[in-house]
Amino acid sequence: SFDTKAKHVDLTSIPRDTYYHRSGYNSEGENKINAAYRKNPLNTAKAVSEILLGMPINYYMVLDYKGVENIVDAMGGVPMNIKFDMKYKDPYDKPPLVINIPKGQQVLDGKHAVQFLRYRKGYVEGDIGRVKAHQEFMKSAFRQCLSLNLPKITKTVFENVESDITLGKATSFATKAIGVTGDDIETYMLPSTPLPDPPYYVIPDAEGTAEMI
Repeated sequence: SFDTKAKHVDLTSIPRDTYYHRSGYNSEGENKINAAYRKNPLNTAKAVSEILLGMPINYYMVLDYKGVENIVDAMGGVPMNIKFDMKYKDPYDKPPLVINIPKGQQVLDGKHAVQFLRYRKGYVEGDIGRVKAHQEFMKSAFRQCLSLNLPKITKTVFENVESDITLGKATSFATKAIGVTGDDIETYMLPSTPLPDPPYYVIPDAEGTAEMI
């Protein structure tokens, strides 16, 4: 959420296992918010709006691994402090997944940024820990973009995503973002309770969500 007058950005993450009931879908996996997509981003936008108690979702953006790689390379990489060695292989994944990122402060190029974002093991809080790591990545990426030519980066982003926002509107937002600093970006996690047993639903807390909003 971008407040163009206050020059402030709020980034709210919703865990993929968040319980979201959809009429006509009775399997456990289908009642998680990550299953709402079904190749139509408007389904996800509707689900997110409902989980956030009616908050309007003005635009959507969908990007794949290659898009992430291209965007990160265009901005010169994303500085990150990797807290532990990240190593993992899954030859059966599509595309096959090979992750090898050493611990320590470094600048992730596009290829390693995708590896970082796809890594799932080793987080003390499980998937919630992974979401928090993604938030740190997003904040660092925002800071990196803010130090560059934003309208130019916006064009690269636009070429690598599927979205219902026009290039003109995106460029307008980018121009209004000039002057935003890293201190103007805040991250939030959907208030919720993760259940310890399969299917490991994350139950949203409506009262806590209202307070957050």
